[in-house]
Parts: sequence; C-alpha cells; structure tokens
Amino acid sequence: MSATKTGPGRHRSAAADAAILEATLAVLRERGYERLTVAAVIERAKVSSATLYRRWPTKHELVAAAVASLAPEAVHVDTGTLAGDIAALVGHVARAVTARGDIVDSLQGGTRDAELAQAMRDKLVTPRVEALDAILRRAVARGELGAAPAAEICLAFIIGPVHYRVFVLNEPLTQQFVDDLLQHTLQGLAAPAPTA
Repeated sequence: MSATKTGPGRHRSAAADAAILEATLAVLRERGYERLTVAAVIERAKVSSATLYRRWPTKHELVAAAVASLAPEAVHVDTGTLAGDIAALVGHVARAVTARGDIVDSLQGGTRDAELAQAMRDKLVTPRVEALDAILRRAVARGELGAAPAAEICLAFIIGPVHYRVFVLNEPLTQQFVDDLLQHTLQGLAAPAPTA
C-alpha cells in the first residue's frame, strides 16, 4: 500500500485518502452539502474517525478537498511562452469544470456557508490565481507583455466564459470553444489599455 509522509515517523495512506475523498463525493451526490455528515463519510469509506480527522478536521475542508480531487492535476506550468502557458491553464480550467459539473448542484446548500466558500477558494481559486500571476510575470520578463495585469481579474476572463457555457447555457465545452476562448484571452492580454 502506498503512503505519503505527514510528519516525523508518520505516514499517510494514499489508499485511505482516496477512499475518504471518494466516499465524500458519493455522499455529497446523494445527500447534498447540508445533509452530508462526516459520520456517513466514515461509514462509507470504512475508516476510523481518527483517520479522517487527522487529514481533514472540518466538514468544509473535507468537501473542498473532495471537489478539488476531481481534477487534481497541477495548474503550475512553464512551457516557455505566454501562449503555451495560457493554453495549459485554459485546458486545466475546462477539464476541471467538466469533471466537477455533476457535483455543483450538490453544493448549493453550502452557498451560505462562509467556511465552505473560503475552503473552496483556498483549494480551487487561489492556486489558479498564483499560477496565472507567475505566467504573466514570466511573460513580462520575456518581453511578451509590457506589464503584468492583475491575475485575479484575468482569471475571471478565463473561468467566466467556461462557467457560463456549462452552468448557464448547459452546453458542452467543445474543443472549438476552448480554442476560441484561448484565442480571445491571448488577444485581450496583448491589447493596450484604453486611454482616459
């Protein structure tokens, strides 16, 4: 059984991690966020409460980790060009939204939960903002951009169209859509800011 080290003399079982996260997603789909209980996850995963709580001490941290596990590939990438880096990020966002599409309705009950919102932001948004900030700074250093725009705003221009297409229009993320989004994102980054 594979394990990852968590501290001096202690190893964390990757199999237990996977079982807990899979059980969390299953219970979340069946019951929704408000009716999900950690006890139900423990029973489904067939682990002890100590095993679960050592990894995720709160329900909102557990749910955020489970949702993040649906598209776990790293968002940090350096292809050597702005176009390549943005293409990788757009591809990651498209895969992540597609993978998480069926879980969104299950999270609706948690929309008023500030702790869940923060945990989801920490797990899903912050790493992307950091990755995009690094992409933009590298592009400036290479001379591909004159200045690095705010990464959080730029990320909204990428994520916004993807979420709109999937969750508002209820349409699939075709390769053509992803290619068009990439083209418009790159054009937008290269466009000069309007003068006052």
